[in-house]
Amino acid sequence: MAVARPFALVRTIDQWARCSHRDTAVLASGEVSLAWVDPEREDVAGPLPDRGSGLAFDSSCVLYHGARPEGRIERLLWAAVDAFGLPTAQPQPVALLHRSAEGPVGDFSTAEPSAAFVDPLSLAVDDDDRLFVADGATGRILVFDLWSRRLLRRVVVPGAGGQALVPLDLACRGRTVWAVARGLDGALRMEARRGSVLVDLPTGPADLPPEASVRRVAVSPAGELFVLYRDAGGAAWVVGAGTHQVVRVGGATDVEFDGDGALVVAREPGADFLRVRAGFADMPLKARGYDGRGIVRTPDGRIGFWTADGFRHAVPARIRYRPTGRVTTYRVDSGEHQMEWGRLFVEACIPHHTGVRAHFATADDDLDEPALPRTLPANLVDYVVRRPDLSPPMAPVVQVPGPGQVVRPLHRRETGRELPWSRPAATDRFETFEAPIDAAPGRYLWVTLELTGNERFSPKVRSVRAGYPTHDLLQRLPRTFSREPAVASFLTRFLAMFEGTLADLDGRAGERQILVDPRATPEELLPWLASFVGLVLDERWPDAARRTLVSEAAELFRFRGTPRALGRMLEIYLGFAIVIAEQFRFRGLGGLAGGDDTGPVLSTSVLGGGFRVGGTVGDAGVPTAGGDLDDGFRTNAHRFSVVIPAVLSEEQADVVRDVLDRHRPAHTMVDVCSVGTGFRVGGTGYLGISSIIGPTSGFTPLRLGGSLLGAGSTVGRAGPGAPLGTSRVGRGIRIG
Repeated sequence: MAVARPFALVRTIDQWARCSHRDTAVLASGEVSLAWVDPEREDVAGPLPDRGSGLAFDSSCVLYHGARPEGRIERLLWAAVDAFGLPTAQPQPVALLHRSAEGPVGDFSTAEPSAAFVDPLSLAVDDDDRLFVADGATGRILVFDLWSRRLLRRVVVPGAGGQALVPLDLACRGRTVWAVARGLDGALRMEARRGSVLVDLPTGPADLPPEASVRRVAVSPAGELFVLYRDAGGAAWVVGAGTHQVVRVGGATDVEFDGDGALVVAREPGADFLRVRAGFADMPLKARGYDGRGIVRTPDGRIGFWTADGFRHAVPARIRYRPTGRVTTYRVDSGEHQMEWGRLFVEACIPHHTGVRAHFATADDDLDEPALPRTLPANLVDYVVRRPDLSPPMAPVVQVPGPGQVVRPLHRRETGRELPWSRPAATDRFETFEAPIDAAPGRYLWVTLELTGNERFSPKVRSVRAGYPTHDLLQRLPRTFSREPAVASFLTRFLAMFEGTLADLDGRAGERQILVDPRATPEELLPWLASFVGLVLDERWPDAARRTLVSEAAELFRFRGTPRALGRMLEIYLGFAIVIAEQFRFRGLGGLAGGDDTGPVLSTSVLGGGFRVGGTVGDAGVPTAGGDLDDGFRTNAHRFSVVIPAVLSEEQADVVRDVLDRHRPAHTMVDVCSVGTGFRVGGTGYLGISSIIGPTSGFTPLRLGGSLLGAGSTVGRAGPGAPLGTSRVGRGIRIG
C-alpha cells in the first residue's frame, strides 16, 4: 500500500508575511498577488471639510442625511442602484423635521421648539429604529423614536467646569451608541432610554502628535471601538481599541466597516477610499464626487456617500498591477541531510497573459553568508508578525536568482490535486500546478516564485507544497543506468513524469476507503454509495443533507414509516426540528387540524376530573369530541400532522410532500402545517405541540399595490413597555 509522502507547506497569512516580497501583495484571503500602483488622485478644488454631516439607515432601508447648510435632516428611500447611474433616477429627499412655532414638528408628536436642530453633524440609528442626532449648534444629542414619532430624550455631553461639549460623531452597534466630542477625554456610551457612561478611547501610537484630536468613531462587527485622529496638517491615524490596530492615512475624513468586516477609511475628495482587512490594504474603492463629510454602510454591506448629485455607492477602483513581482519563502526543513526533493505543488489562479515561474535553492548546513532581507508585502498596513525571532532564516544572497534566472514553468495538473480523492469546491477558481524541484540534494529548501502580469490581471498564489523525498524508480533499474551522475540526474527527471501518474494511482488505491465514507466521498459518487442501501437521492437536497441521509439511511429504514424516521428525514433536509402530531392523541380535545366545528365538543378529558390514561377509545357512555363513536374513528384514526416552524419555499414544500408520500404508511393521511398556514388560538393550536411562540420568518415586507392589510401584511411594530415612574397618561401613554 502506498504511503503518503510528507511535504512542507506555506499557506497562511502569517507564513506569507514571514517571506521576502518584492512588488507583491498579500490579500486578506491568504493569497499572494502582484502589487498594484495607487491610482492617481482626481483634482478637487476646496479645502478639506472640518466637520461632517450625518448619514444613517433604518431597518426599512430609509436613508437619513444631515443637510448642514439648510439645518435639517433629509430622508429618502434607498435603492441598490449603480453608483454611476443618472442622478435624475434617484428619489427626491423629503425633510424629516420642520421647525414650527405651533403644531407638531414634522412627523413627530411634539410641539417643543427645542426638538428642532440647526447643525446635524452626525446621525446614527440603532436596532430599535431610534434616531440619534448630534447637533453641533446646541451641543446636544437628540434621540427620536422613528416608529412612535416621539422625542425620547436629550443628552448633553459634559465637559470640564460643567460646560457642554459639541459632539462630533456617533457610531452605533446594536442598541448601543458611542459619541465623541472635541475636548472629551473618552467616548460617551449610551442607549436610547438609558443613561450615558464615559469609556476610555483607544491609546494612540507613540508618534501621535499632541495637537491631533479625535474626529470620527466607528464600531467593528465584533464591537471594538475605532477612533480617527487628525491634526491640522491633514495627517490621520485610525486606532483600534481591542486589536491595537493603527492605520496611518493622510487626509482621512471618516471611517466605517463594510459588510465583509473590512475597515474603510474615506480620504479627501478625489482620492480613493482605503480598504483594510487583516492588517493588509485590500482593493481600493472609487468614490466619484464624494463631498468629504462622511460615509455610511448601506443595508447590503456596501459603502455609500453623499455628493452634489445625491447619494452614491463606492465601487471597486480600476487598479493597475505591477508587471512583475517575486516572493521567496523562508527556509523549509526536511529533517535529513542530502535530501532529494520531489515535486512542487502550487495552488494558484493564473489568468491568460499571466504566469508563475519557480526557482529552487538548497543547503545542508547553516551558511555564514549574508541572507536575503525579509522585505514586507507592498500592501502591508499594520500587520505585526508574532514572534519574528521564530521565523526560519532566508536564503543566502549568493543563491538568490538574478534577473532572468527564474525559468522553471508550472504545469497545470489535469487530474486536480495530488491529494487522493480531494476535490476543490465547484466555485473555486484555483487549480493545482506542479513542477519538479530541480535542485541539488540538501536538507533545507528555499522556493522563489516570480509572478508576471499584464497590468490588468495578476496571478494569485494560495499555497506552496514541496514534497520529499523524490521517487525511487531509478533504484529499480540496473545500476549500469545510474553509475554516472549526469545520467542519473537525467533519468531521475525523466522518470518523474511517469512517477507522478503512478503515485496518484497508488495514493487513490491506498485511500480507497474514502469512497465508502459518506462524509468524505466525492460528490459525484454519492448516488453510487446511496445505491448500496437502495436509496435514490433527490438532487434538490443540499450536499450536506444528502451526505447525512446516506450515513443514517440504514438506521432510518429500520423505522421507516414511523414518526421517528419521518421526523428525522425532514429534520435532515430542513436543518431544524419539526413536530409530528398524530391525530388520535388529540381525541377529546377537538382535533388538531380542524374537524367539524358545527356541533358541540363533548369531552371529559379534564385533568383531575375525567382525564385518564389507558382504556379503549369507544367506552360506552363516554361522549367523544365532535359526534358519535364512528365519527371519532373517522376523524382521528390514521391521520397525522407535520408542523414546520418556518415559511417554506415552493421547492421546499414539494420536497417535504415528496418525502411524506414516499415514506409514510400508505393507509395514512397527512397535513403539512407551516408558519404560513396561520394559527388559531383555542381552536386547533396547542402550545408546545403544534405551535411555537417566538420570532419566525413568517412576516414579509409590505409592498404598495401588492399587499392586503389585515391578511398578510402588518403596518408598524410593537412599541416598548412603559417604565414605571417615567411615563404619564395622555402624553406618551394611551389606554384603550
